[in-house]
Amino acid sequence: TMARKYLITAAAAVCIIILASVPQCCQSFTAHATISKRRNASPHLQMIFRELVSNDEIDLRVSITSIQKKDDFEKFLQEDDRLCVIKFYAPFCKACKAFGKKFRKLAIDRGDPINSIGEVARHGDARFGEIDFSSKMVKELGIKKFPTVLIYRGSDKLSEITCKNDAIEKI
Repeated sequence: TMARKYLITAAAAVCIIILASVPQCCQSFTAHATISKRRNASPHLQMIFRELVSNDEIDLRVSITSIQKKDDFEKFLQEDDRLCVIKFYAPFCKACKAFGKKFRKLAIDRGDPINSIGEVARHGDARFGEIDFSSKMVKELGIKKFPTVLIYRGSDKLSEITCKNDAIEKI
């Protein structure tokens, strides 16, 4: 029976981790966490529940808008007065992948990070978007190299940066 108890606890912990990683399930996950505070729940399971539920600020996801069409692009630029940082990339490009990690970190630091239940944790200085190389807008905007970042405020283009390893500091 002791082995069975540990097996059930381990299975419950795996379910908790899976539920915590899916934003749509997090509200029911929080309800399960309160249930786990009952006396018959194992202390180890209670600790896992508390840690996963209370660390919403640590478990931030980044808000990077994927822009597909010209209308989406214009709406993105006009949404508010903050800077708009837009990355143009090619998914097969190694430099784009390397730059993408730094861009993502910058978006968490300066943008609108989203917590595990899908809410904006805090509003940042800028909004971040990305456009795939296959979009027609790449040609319309004259993007020739990848990755490239355009920075806008409203409809005014402030800067265009063709990115290399040190480019994140320029942004």
